[in-house]
Amino acid sequence: MPFIRERFRRADKNIPDSVLRAVFELTEGHPFYTQHLCYVLWELAEEGAPISEGMLRRAVDLVLDREGFAYTTLWESLTANQRRFLKGLAQEPTGVRPFASTFTRRYGLRSGSNAQRAVAALIAKDAIEPTNGSHALADRFLAIWIRREPASM
Repeated sequence: MPFIRERFRRADKNIPDSVLRAVFELTEGHPFYTQHLCYVLWELAEEGAPISEGMLRRAVDLVLDREGFAYTTLWESLTANQRRFLKGLAQEPTGVRPFASTFTRRYGLRSGSNAQRAVAALIAKDAIEPTNGSHALADRFLAIWIRREPASM
């Protein structure tokens, strides 16, 4: 955080700690996604003016707009079970047990074996990655995009 804060300060762009914490929360501290979001915030920020929570929301909207075509293309290439699995990962907290019956029932996967097949395909597509006995969406903004899309998606 100090490095990012200092870079903004040198350009007379004030990023409050609350906004910086929100950036890290949204990106789960992943360096690439943190840098990506900070770059968009940098584009929006005006010299001498503090960066607001509203500006952060606009930055996220811009990232999602810019990546929307890629996300839609990926989404349309997935089977129904793969989509359900991604929705589950996007909705649940980090470390969820995706093969547990509560997860498979909640997201309409019907069985752990359906979830395992979805995982294998999603890893092959680089859409998810293994994390500490669970799985997570590889792209932190894809998770936000999925959470924002209509339930009928």
